[in-house]
Amino acid sequence: MGVLVDAEGIVADYVVKTGRVQALKGVDVMIEAGEAVCLFGASGSGKSTLLNVLAGLDVPDAGRLRVCGEDMLSLSDVQRTALRLRSIGMVFQDNNLVAQFTAVENVELILRCQGVGSPRRGAAELLAALGVADLADRYPADMSGGQRQRVGIARALAGQRAVILCDEPTGALDRANSELLFGLLRDLAHSYGIGVLVATHDRLAERYADRVLEICDGQLVAS
Repeated sequence: MGVLVDAEGIVADYVVKTGRVQALKGVDVMIEAGEAVCLFGASGSGKSTLLNVLAGLDVPDAGRLRVCGEDMLSLSDVQRTALRLRSIGMVFQDNNLVAQFTAVENVELILRCQGVGSPRRGAAELLAALGVADLADRYPADMSGGQRQRVGIARALAGQRAVILCDEPTGALDRANSELLFGLLRDLAHSYGIGVLVATHDRLAERYADRVLEICDGQLVAS
């Protein structure tokens, strides 16, 4: 299996009124193809900052980062955006679906941006693969939380992306739906050979992970 994410010595600061605060303090993370990794951490521990760095949304102050073979820190903003569209899917707690679009249109939008042929058919196939084909013509407001997250995952997978980064994806779900979602993410990693990183405070995720990391005060600690 190949290494999809290779981060070393990641340092990231942010500015507050009283000065600079170090959100990440020399973090190392490696994710391989076909691997589901859980990153545990309390609110403010640095896990969301780390995901934003790995996705190329934020640029760290120091460190080395390769994603899907690309030196992320040598890329321009435009190049990072293109890499994210091509190779990195993200799943958020609020799923970030476009309220005015149906489920199939939300997924189709990504495929159109990627220039994929037959985007409507591709979107329908992804929804079917995630067991929500019957939601194709529904709007987000007409879905349950678990259904919206499955559509969000379909959108994150669109275009055969190699890396899926999830930030508290079960924060708005009950226990039963949380277990279903964690199991789905693990199965997707194993079946499609993608790398999945789930940042969460929910210990349910541990039983579905191939590997567990823990972050506290911007540093990885023994879990």
